[in-house]
This record gives sequence, structure tokens and C-alpha cells, in this order.
Amino acid sequence: MNERLDYNKIKEYLGTLASSCSEIDDFVGYNEQELHDLLSSKYGISGKLLTIFKYEGALNGNDQRTLAGRVIHFGILESISKVDDYTLEASTIADCERVGFKVLSRIAYDSKRPDSKWLYKNFDQNTVEFNEIRLKSNLGLVGMEFSLTLKTKQPLTIDVNDWSDIESL
Repeated sequence: MNERLDYNKIKEYLGTLASSCSEIDDFVGYNEQELHDLLSSKYGISGKLLTIFKYEGALNGNDQRTLAGRVIHFGILESISKVDDYTLEASTIADCERVGFKVLSRIAYDSKRPDSKWLYKNFDQNTVEFNEIRLKSNLGLVGMEFSLTLKTKQPLTIDVNDWSDIESL
């Protein structure tokens, strides 16, 4: 069973994963201001943060079946206390990578469950890429970014009620 996918479903799903994972302490969706507010708050980041960096897509297929490949970029980040402690930086990046793979493993698990609706059979591990993150700031924010593609049905159908210049199909 496929259900139409959109940004809000991705954000809600990743937020649920973040709150369910014992090693993730916070979540921020794809909103630069929200991330900035969290980083600038009195407490900042304590522990690991899952954040969405980018959400994009592309259509492919034919007249009978159109698929939307949605590319989701998320990161696992952590603030380190000493920005010039390169051993700490490297171990924190490695730990964020480990936690990121836990998130990917959960996505793979959920994609095999028929009750997962839009995610069911739509995760392809061959699309996963990951890169280290070192944000240049006094916050010492480091971690790992992951990207994955979900392919879901995206029918290109017209509802005549949406268009004043179309009477019928």
C-alpha cells in the first residue's frame, strides 16, 4: 500500500525516530532558523541532534506510472567542548556515524513492514551516501550527514475542480 509522501510526513517520521532512539537527544526539521535558535539558546545542544539538512526530489517514469524520488539529507550532530581537540572531534564524528547507521537500520526495518504505509518497500540502501560534518563555529559542531532516496508513486492526475479552464477529462 502506497500513500502519497510529502515533507511533513518525512519530518514527522524522523522526529519520531529521534524521540524513540535512546542515543538521540533532540530533533530539528529543515528550518535554518529553528536550528540557529536551538544552537543559540541558553542550553544549546546537549548530546546528539538529528536534523534534516535538505529535502529534494525528481520525477521519473512514464504515462502509466510516475515515481518521485525524494532525496532526504539528515545529519547526526554533536557539539564538542574543545574545538581544537582533534582527537575528540574525530571520536565524536565516528560516534555520530554509528548513531546515523542506527537510524538507517531503523528506516530499512520499517520499510519492510506492510503497515509502514508510504515507506513500505520504498527504501533502497544502494542510494545511501554519507559525509563527515565540521561546522566552522565556536560551537564545535561536528557529526555525519546521510542522504537516502525514497521512491514512491506520484500520480500526475488532474482534478477538473482545480482548473477553471477545463470542463472534463
